[in-house]
Amino acid sequence: MRSEPTAPDVIPEYIVTGIDRQGRETLEAIEKYARQRREYLETIEQRDLDEEDLAESDEELLDVEESGGGTVVIKKVPCGRDCGGCPPWTYKNVVPREGGGVNWGCKGPYQRE
Repeated sequence: MRSEPTAPDVIPEYIVTGIDRQGRETLEAIEKYARQRREYLETIEQRDLDEEDLAESDEELLDVEESGGGTVVIKKVPCGRDCGGCPPWTYKNVVPREGGGVNWGCKGPYQRE
């Protein structure tokens, strides 16, 4: 007879508790769903980001470069104060992919060297 499996530490306890309460058919369905979800996330992570993913309609995309830590995006962003007189700010962002989307990480104002 097989011994009861031990869940990996990376799985939250509330998920382990829920899984442990399921029967074989439900576990098969969960396994199928989890595989499909993983494959979907892999597809999203591998697709190229386009301009719509990287800049809003009122922003100007200046440069995009892929790097090991994510996509580096340089763009001009409007002031946001409705003052009408401020020039847009230029920001450098590093956009790593996480799961099904991107996680914007502003690195601050950017000046070309």
